[in-house]
Amino acid sequence: LSRREFTVNVAASAVLMPVYRRREWRSREDTRAWQLKRMKHVVDHAYTQVPLYREAYRAAGIEPADIHSLDDLARLPTVGKSDMSEGYPDRVLATEVSLADCLESTSSGSTGRMLTIAHRASRAWAYVLATQRLLRWCTGGFFLYWSPQAYIYTSPFPVPHGTRIYPVHFIPTVSDPDPMLAELRAFRPHILTCYPSVLRDLLAADADGLRAVGLKGISVSSEVSTQDERDGWSQALGCPVRDEYSSEELTRMAAQCPQGRYHLMEDITYLEILDTDTGRPTTGIGEVVGTELHNEAMPFIRYRQGDLARISLETCPCGRPGRLLVDLTGRANDGFWARDGGWLSPGLLLDACYRTLMH
Repeated sequence: LSRREFTVNVAASAVLMPVYRRREWRSREDTRAWQLKRMKHVVDHAYTQVPLYREAYRAAGIEPADIHSLDDLARLPTVGKSDMSEGYPDRVLATEVSLADCLESTSSGSTGRMLTIAHRASRAWAYVLATQRLLRWCTGGFFLYWSPQAYIYTSPFPVPHGTRIYPVHFIPTVSDPDPMLAELRAFRPHILTCYPSVLRDLLAADADGLRAVGLKGISVSSEVSTQDERDGWSQALGCPVRDEYSSEELTRMAAQCPQGRYHLMEDITYLEILDTDTGRPTTGIGEVVGTELHNEAMPFIRYRQGDLARISLETCPCGRPGRLLVDLTGRANDGFWARDGGWLSPGLLLDACYRTLMH
């Protein structure tokens, strides 16, 4: 982001923050009504502006006017990473959008295929607000606009360097643990965002040195970690360590609240769970399929994320009434089939290895 774009998005997020704070406590009925209204807009926009969706919907014999409820979304075809990457940019970008006005990012390629994603720079405020929310949950409510953050990742966060609002210090993942620790001690962030594997390496290199940084919270993402691991890290570092579920394509999907439950970011992404055999909605464990509700430059509608999980309607002790993501077991193409036909998920295998190694 340029400094002007950054300022505009910060101002928009400041104005809208009270609205987003209230949405955390909105009833499920009100949330679904808002989602349906937003979904109708997203589908209509994609139909009129994006060749990929217009062709797919016409082939399926469905038009935006046919969407009367969230259940009607099952009539829309799903799309996958290959559809989006092969169509980039001409068939997947809105015709009214110029790449010059967009931020471009690249997915991690964990499925074996890289994908470039474009977002309108003027609408980054939606992701700013989602990030604020998960960092508040991560720290137990400590997060402030001026809280310094360290960001250990593959590429810098799109924030101008040296700002007093959202001061972010980027550390590349290609660094070794000792230089990372030296930068953390010099910057002294309140919040650390990184991969679980990076946090494991930092703790192995110098757990006392990392604790001395005085972190208020740590958010891990993009790789599988277990609750046992995160509890152990929290105890070792004296601050909460919480997981978020996100991707470059669908942005923020779910994050752990202070009670450790994964709440769906219902005002950022609408998630469905589809049976891996039939492709129909299921209440059991199935493939995560999501619709990003704010990216009108490159819409992701019923996008097959490739992960396995289940959505629960049970209530959380924190009091937030939204749906919960449970049984997040990793990518659909990871894990092992047992001889008896049972499925060993990546999360189960990681947890078993972790317990064995710790023992």
